[in-house]
Amino acid sequence: MYLLLALGITLGVVFVGGATAGFIAGFIDGFNGDKVGTTSSMTYMVGVGSVFIIVLCGILNWVFLKLDFASYTIGRIPSIPKSVRWKVLLGTILVMTGFAIMSHPLFSKDMSDMFMADSYVWMHEHLIFSILVLAVIEATANLVIYGAILREVLEWKHRPWQVILVYSCIMSLISFFSEASSFPIVTIAIAQFEGWMYEYTRSVIPIIVGDVAFWIVLLCLVGVPASGWFLLIGALVAGAGAHLALNPMEPYKPLED
Repeated sequence: MYLLLALGITLGVVFVGGATAGFIAGFIDGFNGDKVGTTSSMTYMVGVGSVFIIVLCGILNWVFLKLDFASYTIGRIPSIPKSVRWKVLLGTILVMTGFAIMSHPLFSKDMSDMFMADSYVWMHEHLIFSILVLAVIEATANLVIYGAILREVLEWKHRPWQVILVYSCIMSLISFFSEASSFPIVTIAIAQFEGWMYEYTRSVIPIIVGDVAFWIVLLCLVGVPASGWFLLIGALVAGAGAHLALNPMEPYKPLED
């Protein structure tokens, strides 16, 4: 139900937003006496897209929070010693930094779509604005995916090994059909880590922090020559971070039913 609700809201906003953006672009072209399609600069498209993304995220947040389907609560974190909390947060940042480093050569190799390549270059050049928009997107996506859908499934049938494995495979398939073909390799690892992080903490806050760190590192690496060493360095950083983040949480994780 949560997934269908989020999908319905998203499709509605995309439909209205696309029609509105096209109308505005056509009006500007006509007003300036230009050919239709002239107003299609990256700045215009990103600007208009960002506005509708913020509107979509605002609606999703309002619906899911208002109807009490999910929340930005800090879950089990208050019951965990402060020293462990900092280890979890730092470990999460390290894990997502490692995954971003691993993604860089895969991203560079498979990014043949010029529009996507130009989009990432634009975001690299407008880093602060891009990170703010991406932070809103990640916070909303994590609220829906982890705070509502995964929480409901784990409460209904608390089999974290099976649930998180299936969730990871689904996210990997989505990544395969929507992004660069090598990204599912990293996506399934990210989904596994974030799924277990939510299972241990029942909070979306560490996941949001990690996702923002991922985008900061990935966008900072745009334009940097990639090599196979990135995969090794990223794997080492992610492995060390996972041990730091998940190992201290082991005594606090819920028991399987």
